Amino acid sequence: MTVAPALPAIVAAVDWGPVAAWAGAAATVLVVITTSLVALGFFDRFVAPRLTLTFDRRQPWCRHGKLPDGSGAFWVRLGVENSGRAQAEGCVGRVISAAVAGKVRDDVDPVQMRWAGIPHSRAFDPLDIRPGQREFLDVLCLEDGASWRLVTFEAPDFDAGFVTEFKPADGCEFQVSVFTANGSTATTTLVIDPLEGDGDPVLRTVSKSLPYRQA
Repeated sequence: MTVAPALPAIVAAVDWGPVAAWAGAAATVLVVITTSLVALGFFDRFVAPRLTLTFDRRQPWCRHGKLPDGSGAFWVRLGVENSGRAQAEGCVGRVISAAVAGKVRDDVDPVQMRWAGIPHSRAFDPLDIRPGQREFLDVLCLEDGASWRLVTFEAPDFDAGFVTEFKPADGCEFQVSVFTANGSTATTTLVIDPLEGDGDPVLRTVSKSLPYRQA
């Protein structure tokens, strides 16, 4: 019966050649591969921000409040959450497209929305959202006895180029996207059923996208 030689003996019997040469070559190849993967963004998925848009038919997404003139209003906001590992930089929310009574409004251009909980003087500035942080984006406001209004710029020199009010009696859909400078865009469509009576509007979000023209 032949006993297999011990591992040290096998290792000693193998001609490994100049160890420094092949070890250096292997290290060089590893560095080249790693550098190439970094350049191609292979590792970005593990450290990139990840924005998620949330909505529910309750506080704080839907809120009754008062306007400066004392009249009542119903506010609709989207939650913007960062579930990734990196800060989402320069986040901006925009209504990309709108549909009324099931028909896409071709005259509606992309328009920027206002961040909630921030002074109006800075509410349209790009916002950084840290990992685990949630912010709210004001999208719509329904004043008592009035129409749905997009919560966008109110400066005297701003001209949206289209009517930013929509009749409550008509069902509406608004595709909203939040863009970040260092990650993927998050998109959802806010659906509002036709308003009947004096109750609160029935709202929901869906994952479908509306056709829209590029800005």
